[in-house]
Amino acid sequence: MPTAMGLTTDSSSKTTTTLGNQDLKKPNGGSRLDTISKRNHHAAQEIETLFWRCLCDDPSAAPEYMAEDCILINPLLSSHPSTTPLSKDSEPNLLEVFEKAEPWAGFRFHGNPLVVEIDLMAVALVYKVSLYTLDKKGKGTREVVASVSSSWRQTAGADWVLVAHHCQYVDDE
Repeated sequence: MPTAMGLTTDSSSKTTTTLGNQDLKKPNGGSRLDTISKRNHHAAQEIETLFWRCLCDDPSAAPEYMAEDCILINPLLSSHPSTTPLSKDSEPNLLEVFEKAEPWAGFRFHGNPLVVEIDLMAVALVYKVSLYTLDKKGKGTREVVASVSSSWRQTAGADWVLVAHHCQYVDDE
């Protein structure tokens, strides 16, 4: 039996339930994304993946994912690692750092990132990631393992923007 916004409470329904153009099933056939919380957790993992893909493809485009007031500590972005907090007002500022950043060859999450909702329209993630770079001769790769914490907020237009990001090398465990 259809209810408001096309959602159904009838478990025997054989049809796919959609909300606008968004399918409420995960692409991998997982559980239904039928609550705001589930959609936020799913969106957080997707946007974090997109952010790292951007750092692999074109780091200068990364600020498009960031809020105007974003703060960041990521010593992996430059050839001279620094744990100095960066913002739009810092010296160097975020835009300058990302313009000079070298792209990574690839990345891999260690398991699924842990996600917590901060608010109805904000989430935080914590995870471990491996980043790969080609050696100078291009014959092999070098792996760098880091722990990361990111916070994202959703804008009124339903876009997610990065507001805080902290990345740090992980010593051999």
